[in-house]
Amino acid sequence: MLKLLKIAVGSAAAIFLADLLELDYSTSAGIIALLTIQDTSRETVVISAKRIGAFLLATVLAYTVFRLAGYSVFSYGVFLFFFIACCSPLHLGTAVSTNAVLVSHYLLEKNMAFPLIGNEALLLLTGAGIGTLLNLYMPGKGREIRRMQYRLEEDLRAVLWRMSEYIGKEDRSDYTGSCFDKLQADIDAGKKQAFAYMNNTFFQESKYFLDYMNMREQQTVVLRDIYKKIMSMRTILPQTGQVAGLLRETAVTFGESNNARALLAKQEEMLLRMKDSELPVTRQEFEDRAVLYGILVDLAYFLQLKKEFADSLTAEQIRKYWRGE
Repeated sequence: MLKLLKIAVGSAAAIFLADLLELDYSTSAGIIALLTIQDTSRETVVISAKRIGAFLLATVLAYTVFRLAGYSVFSYGVFLFFFIACCSPLHLGTAVSTNAVLVSHYLLEKNMAFPLIGNEALLLLTGAGIGTLLNLYMPGKGREIRRMQYRLEEDLRAVLWRMSEYIGKEDRSDYTGSCFDKLQADIDAGKKQAFAYMNNTFFQESKYFLDYMNMREQQTVVLRDIYKKIMSMRTILPQTGQVAGLLRETAVTFGESNNARALLAKQEEMLLRMKDSELPVTRQEFEDRAVLYGILVDLAYFLQLKKEFADSLTAEQIRKYWRGE
């Protein structure tokens, strides 16, 4: 709805401004504004820049063709052939239609005097300028992705908490992987929002949310492996309660600005204690002990992913996203 409103307002404003400037073919400015407004701010700026660059190319080609072959439909066709052939390798395809319309004005006027070229340039700048200015306003994107972050972190807390409960139970018949369905759905939605946020902002730190979502997705893969290991266990070992406690502590202290260093230290200490403890008695206990050790290793990788993410942040990203300034 907002995009439709921008298109309507932008087109009308571009025509109005072109009329104030007493430009010929003022409605073309409205069409250019309409075509300029894209889904994201970054796309809008990029397409405007491409159209301005393509306009310079179109002017040179049109001047050459019309001067050599005259102002005719045949000449216009020759111009289009060379213009499109030049735009394709330069990745200016999105600028072809706009500039083809502007060049058609030279054909209609049967001249390319400097005032007419200036008229077409102003039409382009008016339409593209208003379209770009309107599309720089993208409300609520930061708030939306923040809400998704909080929801995603709650999903992960719930998964970790369930693991801490079911790892100590012998009957896990009602412990299914359904909790991962909502988690993955929120990750997919979060990545989509992160892409949109990045494309609607123009500073380097905007990539933060996309990196954050990718990190959480990697952690989810690790949690799926831990879930499979928990489901494979058949006995409750003395060390099971310790691992369950670490899973609970991870769930409780889980958060965006937790760099995981303290939890990694506790995990390492727990691994050392497990190595020094008495060996299992039965084969099943031995196998489950190995699985329990594997869960701790997986948990270390889960925490290490967060630590690496935290260590990779710039000072500006920490200030902006962790301190809320």
